[in-house]
Amino acid sequence: MAEEQRASQSGSQGESLAEQIGLTDQEYAAMGKIGAIYYQQGELEKARTIFEGLVELNPQSAAAHAALGAVYTRAGEDDLALFHLDRAIELDPQMIAPYVNRAEVRIKLGQAEAAVADIERAVELDPEERDAAANRARAMAVAIAEAVRAAQGKR
Repeated sequence: MAEEQRASQSGSQGESLAEQIGLTDQEYAAMGKIGAIYYQQGELEKARTIFEGLVELNPQSAAAHAALGAVYTRAGEDDLALFHLDRAIELDPQMIAPYVNRAEVRIKLGQAEAAVADIERAVELDPEERDAAANRARAMAVAIAEAVRAAQGKR
């Protein structure tokens, strides 16, 4: 049974489940927009359900992994957040948001050097300062610098 399920998920030609069932790119994107609305409204369980489904439908979607990683970040599920954010970056190293969300998780986990590297990469990917996630990374960098200065002043 498990082998049949894996075979049906991978398809005969390596197709995603979304391709196998004939889901169009527009339908897939519309589902993502619904998930984003739930996320913005703080309906994390609903957003999670949608983004988990999108990852299942197309495991090669960097955007779906990034969105699911963002949900897990906001929910405080650090290990799952890191898994999906790492996967999003692996699939699309030019996508900015996963670096910023991963930096947030790494800061929370006390992994300052790795967090700074993610922030630097996010800022580097947006030299014209147009991307909201990169601008959030810039704000995080300022906050980190201020915290370091404050800590040094206490010594």
